[in-house]
Amino acid sequence: MARKKTRTPDRQLPVYQAANQQTVRLILAISRDEYGEVPPRLAALFSDVADLYAGRWSSHEACAVTYHNFSHALDVCLAAARMLSGWNKVEQARALDGKYFQLGMAAGLFHDTGYIKDKGDHAGLGGKFTLVHVGRSMEIAREYLSRKQWPEEEVEAVSRMISITDYTRLPALSPLFKDIKLKALAQMVATADLVAQMADTDYVQRMDDLFAEFKEVYAFENREALVKKGTRVYKTVQEIKDGTIAFYEQFVVPTLGKLGRMDRYLTIFFGDGRNPYQENIAANLSGHLMDVRSQWRRLGDILTDLGLASSEQITSALARQQTLAGQKADSSKNFNALLREQLLPWFTVRSQEGRCLGDILMEMQAVEPKSLARGLLAQMLPDSLYGSLSPRELHFLLQAAILLQNICKGPWILGVVLEMANEILDCEASSILIADLEEKEMLVALPTGPKKNVLYGKGIAMDKGLSGWVYRNGQPARVSNVGADARFDNGMDKNIDFVTRSILAVPLHVNGECIGAVEALNKSDDNFTKHDMNVLAILANMLANVMVGVLCIQSSH
Repeated sequence: MARKKTRTPDRQLPVYQAANQQTVRLILAISRDEYGEVPPRLAALFSDVADLYAGRWSSHEACAVTYHNFSHALDVCLAAARMLSGWNKVEQARALDGKYFQLGMAAGLFHDTGYIKDKGDHAGLGGKFTLVHVGRSMEIAREYLSRKQWPEEEVEAVSRMISITDYTRLPALSPLFKDIKLKALAQMVATADLVAQMADTDYVQRMDDLFAEFKEVYAFENREALVKKGTRVYKTVQEIKDGTIAFYEQFVVPTLGKLGRMDRYLTIFFGDGRNPYQENIAANLSGHLMDVRSQWRRLGDILTDLGLASSEQITSALARQQTLAGQKADSSKNFNALLREQLLPWFTVRSQEGRCLGDILMEMQAVEPKSLARGLLAQMLPDSLYGSLSPRELHFLLQAAILLQNICKGPWILGVVLEMANEILDCEASSILIADLEEKEMLVALPTGPKKNVLYGKGIAMDKGLSGWVYRNGQPARVSNVGADARFDNGMDKNIDFVTRSILAVPLHVNGECIGAVEALNKSDDNFTKHDMNVLAILANMLANVMVGVLCIQSSH
């Protein structure tokens, strides 16, 4: 490959929204590193497709869906570009030149444009095209590339690459791509589509955006007819979130295999045995890993699939775990039963020390700690949020993290952390509430504040109060004047002689399941901010991770 030293002047590069500028620069930098330049046709491609998503084409409205948007298209392009670069490092006899790079970027940019509505179409946001978006994307790509006088064989190549992003109809690739290099490139683009979205640090949170698109297609199509056709119809966003592990195991991993596991070239690109995409996927899945029926076996499967541990290491670790545990948990018990029987009592008794599979794997050095740490930190504290935290707030989170390392000393550690949270949020009281499905109530497991002694152990009907709403919806809430919010129930206030003025509440997720809420009450000025919500959400994530460890310890005794 020729590697020219010329550089495209900045004035020739297109202008993008700030959120996407860095991604575009990273992609174009790969083009320069691989081929010494950013060809005008490539720069024009990114600029023109940005205009399409922004609604500046005369033929189309602006993209209105929030999951399959321009940022996602760029993420796919970046992942594919990195795979291509990794491929070129080790497959030098079959290196992909600049033409292939441009074809791959075109396919990545156009692969979800089928969600964009035609000009004048004001019905819905574009989610109605969910079932037909691949065909529409191919048509939009063909029209643009032909108009820009790309050779017909290149237009057809891009169209075919887009076609295999319809994974439900994934055809045999060899007959579709006679050129072995083009086949490899197509596999990279399709792989990037899966990997990029699952590695997104906001992947689980963005399920709400995906469900909104699904709801729209359900509204435009007959639900019963869709079911008869074999289309999966989701009733709630939680149903999608609950299926994350199954989706990964039963769909993503097999599909990546059919596509030749091109994601392995990401490790070549980053070097030092690192693959941040794998790290982020592991972090995103970490909240969904424990399955009581398998006692962390699922964690081993996922670590093996990700290449973070060998099957032999997992087998050895499981054997050691069983020996340490002494006995297996009753497989007939569901998660909530485990929660009631082991987590809730833990709040009143001294915890016993023990170890779970995660600890053992780390001890065996089967998993590189810094690799998973990068992904977990990016998930819990993304750069955008990190930059907004004050030194005092960062100091609080550091102190909380240090204290929570001593959770084996008992649940009083959580109380200390919550008291510190009261100070940082400038509020009067706070509580951890756990949903007790058997009693249909939100149980105050750990209260702080002036009424904590009388509040502990009391229950609030699950269908009443703000904590119940947060639990049922899996969404945070903040209320400055509880008297004006229909979700608030003052029954507890009357029972304990307390006056609640303002509330901030965030869901508490353990292993991907919402099990309760963390509440803060009565900010000094009664104006809990969105920033306060972010701080409390970070703390809730930290508390949840501790509870995962507690469940693991309790279930081994």
